[in-house]
Amino acid sequence: MFEKLEISQDEAVPEFTLLSREEMDNKTMRYTEVKIADVGEEAARLSVADSFSGLKDHFSSGLVDVIDKEGNKYRAIYIGEYYEENFSAENEYEKEVLVLYRSREKAKEDDMPYIEFKRID
Repeated sequence: MFEKLEISQDEAVPEFTLLSREEMDNKTMRYTEVKIADVGEEAARLSVADSFSGLKDHFSSGLVDVIDKEGNKYRAIYIGEYYEENFSAENEYEKEVLVLYRSREKAKEDDMPYIEFKRID
């Protein structure tokens, strides 16, 4: 996970407060929202890597929203190698994972697991 997010595993993961966690669709997806005690993209990436590190053992996809100490927001989407297209995606998180999966369909086999990380407004 750390390599996919282009950060060092040697860095300390910032302290966080769990704001929300939902498991959806028979545990195929998990949504998590956290607030971290640090500021910036690198701190958010470290938090995401920590959150996703155990994800593949239980979930085939995940979405993490991170809010840093200054209120900057980041979103990361994880699509694992065993993800199956969810035709009945019901909420915004499942739909966002599905849209990303479909947009990457041609490259999906070569680059799994896949993580997209971005700053959101």
